[in-house]
Formats: sequence, C-alpha cells, structure tokens
Amino acid sequence: MDERSFSESRKPLWEELSNTLDQVRARGVRSLSRAQLESLGAGYRAVVSDLAFARTQGASEELVLYLNNLAGRAHGVLYASGTARARGAVSFLLRDFPALFRATWRYTLAAALIFAIGWAVAVDLIYTVPEVRGALIPERLATSKPEKGDGHASGQNAAPKHSQGPEVPFLEAPDPARISSFIMTNNIREGIIAFAGGVTFGAVTVFTLFKNGLVIGAVLTVAFAGLNPTTLLSLLLPHGFIELVAIFICGGGGLMMGSALIAPGNLRRADSIRLASGKALRLFAGALPMFVVAAIIEGFITPSPIPPLAKLAFSGLTLLGLVAYLGFAGKLRAAPAT
Repeated sequence: MDERSFSESRKPLWEELSNTLDQVRARGVRSLSRAQLESLGAGYRAVVSDLAFARTQGASEELVLYLNNLAGRAHGVLYASGTARARGAVSFLLRDFPALFRATWRYTLAAALIFAIGWAVAVDLIYTVPEVRGALIPERLATSKPEKGDGHASGQNAAPKHSQGPEVPFLEAPDPARISSFIMTNNIREGIIAFAGGVTFGAVTVFTLFKNGLVIGAVLTVAFAGLNPTTLLSLLLPHGFIELVAIFICGGGGLMMGSALIAPGNLRRADSIRLASGKALRLFAGALPMFVVAAIIEGFITPSPIPPLAKLAFSGLTLLGLVAYLGFAGKLRAAPAT
C-alpha cells in the first residue's frame, strides 16, 4: 500500500467531513445546509470503507487511529439519540474513561512527577534558604487566622494558620456548600489550565504542574512543622487523593497534546494534534466528576467534627476506590475507544 498516495487522494473528503462535524459540534445540526446533510452520510460510509481498507493493507497506526476517530465522530452525529447519549455517558465513566486512563497512564505519571519535582524543590528551599518562605507561601495563607467556630478548627486539635490551605478565604463563612462550590470551581480552573496548556507545546502545562507542586510543597512543609501530623492529614487526605489524581490526569492530557505537537510522527502536525486532543479531551471530561466528588468531600466531610482517625480511615477508602476504579473498571469488557 502506498500510504502517502492513498492519504493525499482521500484527504479532501476526510477534511470536508471533519469540518462538517466541527460545525455540528459548534452550532448544531440545524446549521448544516441541505448539501452538507446529504453528504454527511456518504462521507461517513466512505470513511468507514477507507478505515477498513487501511487496516487490511497494513497502514500506519497513526492513520488507522485518525480514521477511526473520524468515523466515530460521524457515527455519533448520525446515530446517537438522547437516550443513547445518556447511556454512552454512563458507559464512558464506568468503562471507557478508566480504560483510556490505563492506556495513557505514562502521561499522568509524567504530570505527577513534574508536580513532585516542584514539591521537592520547595522542601529543599524551605530548609536551606528559610528567607524564601515568604515568597513561596501565598500571602492569604500566611496572614489569615482561623476564627472561632470554623469547621476545620473544630475538634480536639485546632489547626494553625498555615494548615488551612485553599479553604482559608472562607474562614469567616464556613458554610460547607459555599466551600464546596468555591473549591470545585477553583480546582476545575486549575485542571483546565493544565489541560489547555498542551497547545503551547506543553510549556504551560509543565509550568502549572511545577508551580502547584512548589506552592503546595512549601505550604505543607511549614504546616507540618507546627501541627500534629494526624490533624493535618485528616484535613487534607479525605479529598486530597481524588483531587490530586484529577489534576494529574488533566496535566497528562496537556502533556499528550504537547507531545503530539513536538513529535507528530508521520502525520501532519494538525492531524497529530487533532488525534491527541481527542484522547486528551476525554481524559479531561473523565476528570471533571472527580473534581466534583473531591469538592463535595472537602466541603462537607473535611470540616466536620468527625474524629481525625475516622477521617483518615475514610481517606483510605477513597484511595482504594480510586485504585479499583482506575485500575480495573471496564477491564474485562473492552479496550478504550479511540
């Protein structure tokens, strides 16, 4: 098979179908002209035929994945009803997303390592250059003081000022629902930055992960010096495992897009990033419910008067749940959709 000649001869049809699908996603099916509607079905059938041909003729993995992704997008527009989409969303969360996570775990691991490097640098700086402490710790964390009645300070051990983390701005209004809403919005924003930063060849993604590791590492290094570890961990871990993994998954998606831009392989850079961004977007979509769950836990369980040891036991359950979900959900049924 002469893959280059085949691709060049079929590329106008593929690009026309892709542009039509992009229009549907942006403005809906009603925005299509009569000619576009008539060509949509024919374009889908042609792409499916090209995909079968490419597979039987031993085409490159990049071309097969590109055609598979294009055919999948077209199929979703042509055949998915509202009920089918709802079932698809459930199937995605219970099967496809964890399977995709396992297939792309190296990117998530790379994101976690960048975060860990930032944390390690913060620890080193705090102990070797103490005067940089003020520069590393956000001013609102360094100057805020817990008020009486704050949910995080309730219980046998009240937390000192540095241990409150992102919750500090709400010390005077400790309504769990308000805290949950704020934290969910804040963390989704950080996930969006880490994910979308991939279009800068991964530079913004790397910077965001490193910066967050640096700041969080500095805050917790100082906090552990002035607070009972059990108390501090009981404030951080109930939501922390889910929250950090979600950020790492978003960062992994950003690194995947950056890698596609830097090393597109045999594909054009535009086709390479289109293919990678499809996977990265699904990773990001799967991480969003994790942010919601983490925010609910941080808003309602973390500030509650539950004993610290009980909170730590709950944290262990969330960790086991993460391992079971990301490591085994959908494993016996199918590989991730591509």
